[in-house]
Amino acid sequence: MEINPNSFTERLLIDAGIVPGMRILDVGCGNGEVTLLVAKIVGETGNVVGIDQHESALTSARERAHKMALTNVTFQVGDLTNDPLDLQFVDAIVGRRVLMYLPDPDATIRRLMPNLRPGGIMVFQESDSTMIPGRVESWPLHEQVNQWIWQTVEREGANIHMGFHLPNVLTQAGLAVEHIRAEAIIQGQNTAYPLATIVRSVLPRMVEHAVVSEAEVNIGTLEQRLLTERENTKSVYISDIAFGVWGRKPH
Repeated sequence: MEINPNSFTERLLIDAGIVPGMRILDVGCGNGEVTLLVAKIVGETGNVVGIDQHESALTSARERAHKMALTNVTFQVGDLTNDPLDLQFVDAIVGRRVLMYLPDPDATIRRLMPNLRPGGIMVFQESDSTMIPGRVESWPLHEQVNQWIWQTVEREGANIHMGFHLPNVLTQAGLAVEHIRAEAIIQGQNTAYPLATIVRSVLPRMVEHAVVSEAEVNIGTLEQRLLTERENTKSVYISDIAFGVWGRKPH
């Protein structure tokens, strides 16, 4: 399988050892974006199970899988913090931006451990706001938009510093951490992250948590305004740091 060099998630999964034929559990799968990516990596001889507590998200995930004609993926409702997971051994457990939303991620990892075969791996990706914004000149609109996003995430109860804690979470659960990486999400100089698209999807949550009003966002013109700022600024802007860690269960 050809690796997409622009996808932090895809590179992380393949470098961690996700290969064709594996049985994978994707926890907190949401609308299935990572689940479907993993399904393509493991191929027809592999199998992926996506778990999320929101049935509406799983409905969307199943529709996406059907459109992609993927037959090696299934989705089921489950609460990682409470529901017992009645699964056969899996070769790997993966998750993206899920541990940051859990009240006790250490306990959740320990609850998942019995489902992972000895020698299996856990691969997690988390976002972190500790070192942002990163810039050498003014990016007022980008800074405002990113502030809206991070304030919303924090008011939802997420740990916005989860990336820095991620290696220790896996270690405390009994995994042998084999690799840690972090990568900046950059805007500017012909590089763009879909901020306007993210804001459009998160906007109801922003309004619900009184972070910003729809009028202030003006979503209809936001993408063009962001583009104009990128084109008129000669440097780059760091809006997010993505952390990736994988650890192995002892034999």
